[in-house]
Amino acid sequence: MYRYTNSCYNKLLLNMGCIRVGTLHDFRKSEHKKGIADPQEGKKEVFHHIKDSVINLNDGDSIDDRAAKEFRAIGGNGSVHCKDVIFSTVFDEPDCYIFCVSDLASKSVMDQFEGADSCVQIADPTRFYKELTDMLNSITPVIFRGVHKVIYQNKKEQWNGDNWGEHPALIKEPEFFEQYELRAIWQPKLNTKIEPVILGSYALGSFCKSVEINNEIKDSQLYA
Repeated sequence: MYRYTNSCYNKLLLNMGCIRVGTLHDFRKSEHKKGIADPQEGKKEVFHHIKDSVINLNDGDSIDDRAAKEFRAIGGNGSVHCKDVIFSTVFDEPDCYIFCVSDLASKSVMDQFEGADSCVQIADPTRFYKELTDMLNSITPVIFRGVHKVIYQNKKEQWNGDNWGEHPALIKEPEFFEQYELRAIWQPKLNTKIEPVILGSYALGSFCKSVEINNEIKDSQLYA
């Protein structure tokens, strides 16, 4: 796991254990640097297109029948003839704490983040994220949801016929695919507004080490 940012921030992490943990909704702000800001963070649309089908509203089991029920697009009983109809629903994930790193150490990844000129490896992910979780809990109660690979796809997603697909908090547009992002997520237990926080613990720095970017190195230490 690798963190790319300006060297002054990585030095603060290594020497003093200082780090910033953002939020999902904060990433929507335009003032963030290139490679970080995304106004659609945590949002997606799922749709289903019916070309020409008779929908059985009682006990039909075709994908079009199931779509009418799941999208709650048509009520009542009996059957309905649908032609060139699109069902859709929009998801807007509630805010949560987010900490982003990359799965790949390379100059090409660093170049994706405006202003980044250094790389730190999280050498002990288990202890690192436990320490972050403890610090966040000292501010507001949270549940650590693990570290997950980001899925690079269009945020307008075709319904798969079974469920609502990928989690909105883990989707980024395909243009960002070279970031190889891993995303740690903490869900607040309370229904209160949250903001990015700057945390400090000398222990955090001891779980990390500076990395010189020369060759590409895949990191298999995925904490899930």
